Amino acid sequence: MTPEAPDPSVPLADDADLGPPVVELRDLAVGVDDRFGDRVRGKIERRLLAGELLTLTLSAPLTVLLEFLRLAFDMFAGKRRT
Repeated sequence: MTPEAPDPSVPLADDADLGPPVVELRDLAVGVDDRFGDRVRGKIERRLLAGELLTLTLSAPLTVLLEFLRLAFDMFAGKRRT
């Protein structure tokens, strides 16, 4: 999945709008390692997993507390569970 090096003889559309630094940097393209996409995807998935675990860590105690309160109110209200 390595992109092809740009051909300097073929001008980009609107080269005049890009400015001199961008035109010079266009010729310095560096090939990308085949594993680059996998590494980026792995980092993104690790961050998503950390976010999900943090959400669970923060919401689980509140959910358990609410369930215990609901159970206590149901017992004192005289409702029977079957």
